[in-house]
Amino acid sequence: MIDKVLLNLGKYIGGKDSVVVGVSGGPDSTALLDLLSQFYEKEAGESGGAGKVIVAHVNHGVRGKESDGDEEFVKNLAKKYGFKFFVKRIKLAGKSSMEERGREARRDFFEKLREKFKAKFIVTAHTFDDNAETILFNFLRGSGIKGLAGMQMQNGFYLKPLLDIPKKEILKYLKAKKLKFCIDCTNKDTKYSRNLIRNKIIPLVEKINPSFKQTLSRNGAIFRDLGVFLDAEAGKFLARQKFSLKNPTFSSKDFLKFPDAVQQSVIQLAFKQVTGRQYQISNTKIGEIILMLNRNIGNKKIYTDKNCVFTLGKGVVRVVRAN
Repeated sequence: MIDKVLLNLGKYIGGKDSVVVGVSGGPDSTALLDLLSQFYEKEAGESGGAGKVIVAHVNHGVRGKESDGDEEFVKNLAKKYGFKFFVKRIKLAGKSSMEERGREARRDFFEKLREKFKAKFIVTAHTFDDNAETILFNFLRGSGIKGLAGMQMQNGFYLKPLLDIPKKEILKYLKAKKLKFCIDCTNKDTKYSRNLIRNKIIPLVEKINPSFKQTLSRNGAIFRDLGVFLDAEAGKFLARQKFSLKNPTFSSKDFLKFPDAVQQSVIQLAFKQVTGRQYQISNTKIGEIILMLNRNIGNKKIYTDKNCVFTLGKGVVRVVRAN
């Protein structure tokens, strides 16, 4: 496993490159940090690189003193390796969309640190198992092609070097190196969708198909290839429309000639080009935008999130940053 992860890192990162790494203190991110330390030691010896590792931890405050304990653990872990440490404390009160709000908070924090330190990548500890859970989760909530493709090892400035490593191998690695890690008791709470999928649904399906995670991964690769094709079609459309940061517009009439799958790709690509963000707009928001265009509702705005807004006026769609 060590050689595989170091090889994954070496494909994308050099010894002089800095990275921001998200560390919760759980088994996956603890193993990732140890492997990053090995990688940079090796690179420093071979190339004399001076890249920095910036450890980013989000304290969600959900578990009170336990959350504070995780923060202290990660802080000490960063100190052990000689890495810079930054923490963001947030409060996720209530149950409504807690998982999504947590993701948004982490994403914003990580991306601000990346810009501050001019880091090449934001490195996260998503594993093979996480990817299978993501594909199934996206299917259950009615995601589009991109959601069914799952995660990619490299997506823009996000890097997931553990994506082809099963969880069981991570645990073996930690045991062999006698590395301690934090255990989040909420991971067993099935009121959270991810936990329900991980702890209940996948084990149940694996009674029918023991290789269910591998099946999801193979199907994800097929959808990923399809997504590449759709992105190419979306790119051609926006190029014909002369879509750019100076002219972030396209014709709603021309747009509506495409099938739904291409329309979704056009919206995602326009969003990324305008905001520079790498994540996907939710399927719900895409549906709202397409509905607005089909109904030809002029002078209406659809906010994808706090970063971007789609407007329609006189048959022209305009995509602009919201802040």
